[in-house]
Amino acid sequence: MTSNIFGTSGIRRVFQNYSESDLMFTPQMALEVGLALGTYLEGGTVVIGIDIRTSALPIEYALVSGLVSTGCTVKNLGIVTTPTLAMSSRYLNADASVMITASHNTPEYIGLKLWNPSGLGFSPEQEEEIERIFNEKAYSKTQWYEIGKVTQVNDINDIHILDITNRIIFDGSKLNIIVDPGNGSGCEIVPKLLAKYNINIVTINAQMDGRFPGRASEPSKENLEQISNFLRISPQEDIGIALDGDADRVIFLDENGERVDPIRLLALMAKRYIEENKNKINPKDMKISTPINSSSLLEDVLNPLGCEVLRTEVGDIKVAIALKNQGGFLGGETSGTYIWPRFHYGPDSIITIAKVLQMIISSGKSLRELLEDIPIYPYHAEKFKLKKDIPFDKKINNNIITAMKEVFENLGKDIKQINQLDGCRLDYDGGWILIRRSGTSPYLRISGESNKDLETTITLNNLAKEKMLALNLIHS
Repeated sequence: MTSNIFGTSGIRRVFQNYSESDLMFTPQMALEVGLALGTYLEGGTVVIGIDIRTSALPIEYALVSGLVSTGCTVKNLGIVTTPTLAMSSRYLNADASVMITASHNTPEYIGLKLWNPSGLGFSPEQEEEIERIFNEKAYSKTQWYEIGKVTQVNDINDIHILDITNRIIFDGSKLNIIVDPGNGSGCEIVPKLLAKYNINIVTINAQMDGRFPGRASEPSKENLEQISNFLRISPQEDIGIALDGDADRVIFLDENGERVDPIRLLALMAKRYIEENKNKINPKDMKISTPINSSSLLEDVLNPLGCEVLRTEVGDIKVAIALKNQGGFLGGETSGTYIWPRFHYGPDSIITIAKVLQMIISSGKSLRELLEDIPIYPYHAEKFKLKKDIPFDKKINNNIITAMKEVFENLGKDIKQINQLDGCRLDYDGGWILIRRSGTSPYLRISGESNKDLETTITLNNLAKEKMLALNLIHS
């Protein structure tokens, strides 16, 4: 029996020290993934980083055991952010790198994410080959004298910061910022970066703790009330910055404590980049990349500037692959991940923080003022627990489409386009709705947008929820 071990963003499951179920992540599984990866690489050098989750340690030791058993040399970074891990390979002359993390998921989850030396996550084809080796147990045989070695790297945060500060230059001494790393891996590197720019900072939830005692790891609106309230009452702070557990996601809050929509920020950063570098950008790179669930405001803002918007499946790897294969200067997702190809192809919140702050300083405007030129389209998204943790096949998608056609017919709306790139997206005059299974956890996600009013979006989402209940896909 074969296992599909990879999802939208690597491997991500609930930790258990031992289980006969392939739905859990055990040290045994990590050992065999290490054997499979080492076999795939035929030896070579692999960089390993971990986040702050309590289960990262046994997974790390098991993974490293599998890698060195196939002759790989392992360079161990210890606790780092995912962006730091993704950029590290080219400095350490590695053939691949692995981040042990479950990103924004709750504390019981753990996972692995595999990276190429360019900072690009492993492609679906690479993951399929790892899965084949894993399922067939076709591991390479290594003699006792061919076992690999493990070395420790202690200065990778400094290297990451230096790479950024050498390229993004400004004096932030007039800025006052509050940072909420969410007890995650960003607790060290983000304050250290800001100190390099002479920024005045206040931190909350800045002690690393894999149980996330300060707030839930995902930097959603409901989880950021503490930093939001701080900004509302503080007469001094100019901006707030919040991260998830492994710091691949970053959310900005303006001086009024309002959470900035990541796609509006993506549009703003792309627009300013084009305006400041219009004569320097290679025409083939006049593109940004974003998933199918991102707002249509990107096309409305950027197409008039001659910038193409590449649409992909959900997941930063898919966004990065589009940038690498088709060109582009920036990528981003609704979750708050941003990719800067001139640095590397991994999502990098640390670079993004520097870019946003440089933009504020160079413009002489607040983030709220800068965003005034970017429209707001009413958007609504919810997630629902699946009744069965199964992948969505063609039959399920067809059932969803049939059900939603009935919804649109009853509302008297015409469906303009159906896109099954990732889930089922149905576009209508003035908006769209997307129904898809999460690639990182057993949830169904329903998101929608109308460029007219929020009521239309919420009505459609609620009707979609009723249909999903009728199809017996989700819990009420």
